[in-house]
Amino acid sequence: MRRLDLGVSSFGRNWQQLEKTFASIIANSVTDWRCFICHNPSEGDELTREAICRMVAKDGRFVSIWHPANTGYAGAVNSILKTSTTEYLGYCDNDILIQSPGWDEALCGYLDRFHEIGLIFPNGGAYPIDRGAYTEIQWGVGFCFVMSRLCYSEVGGMDESIGHQNECDLALRTRMAGWKCAAAPEVRVHHEATATNDPGSNERIARGVREFVDKWCRYFGGKNLNYHSTNVLRWEDWHPNALYMEEYWAKERGDVTRMNSTPETITHQGREYDLIRVPRFKGFYSGRII
Repeated sequence: MRRLDLGVSSFGRNWQQLEKTFASIIANSVTDWRCFICHNPSEGDELTREAICRMVAKDGRFVSIWHPANTGYAGAVNSILKTSTTEYLGYCDNDILIQSPGWDEALCGYLDRFHEIGLIFPNGGAYPIDRGAYTEIQWGVGFCFVMSRLCYSEVGGMDESIGHQNECDLALRTRMAGWKCAAAPEVRVHHEATATNDPGSNERIARGVREFVDKWCRYFGGKNLNYHSTNVLRWEDWHPNALYMEEYWAKERGDVTRMNSTPETITHQGREYDLIRVPRFKGFYSGRII
């Protein structure tokens, strides 16, 4: 039987939801699994700590990791990835409910069969491309995923310097390293999104989005380019994303390739230029030449 290291991040006071997550893992996992519970301390989390201790005492497959200080989502994921030893590494948020029996074997099975996949998510993902045997995606939501150890050894874990969009950042670096991200729509995992939907998290999330955009705009466009720059480079403009989006639109709507097969040609200073149309969200980049 396949051995698989899983991990669950834990924080705050939602101990009842955490217990449901534990029960969901036990009921639906079929591998020879071990689950690390990484706890980020917070004020008033005594019942959460007690729930973790009960689970560890009750089922030896659960192993606790106690952080002395709160390192956030990214820090918890990194602790789990660093502690795990198996060929594939699984992660779950503390407020998920697995709805597909054998979810763990199903996700690992894709990594077995398609060695180009480094990171796979349940449910689905952004901008899917049908590869026939699997669905490639640009990125997936980070409440649940499985990563190959080979990919992890190349790409590393989460970037703890940004406060949000960590899974997008990981997926981008995965693709930049030559791996593919994929999704298994037949594997269903429900996410309560407790932290994301908390109004108190709005400031943290907004700050994290800015940090994420700043990081990659400076990487691709220079240190003076950031989130607040006029016509700043956005996600779809970043070079690996632009190439992926070009393929996505070509497969999604063949007319995209046809619409540029005979572009408008102009002459400027004695040289001919083709004016190419670029699909963009409505209202973005108005008045801008891309």
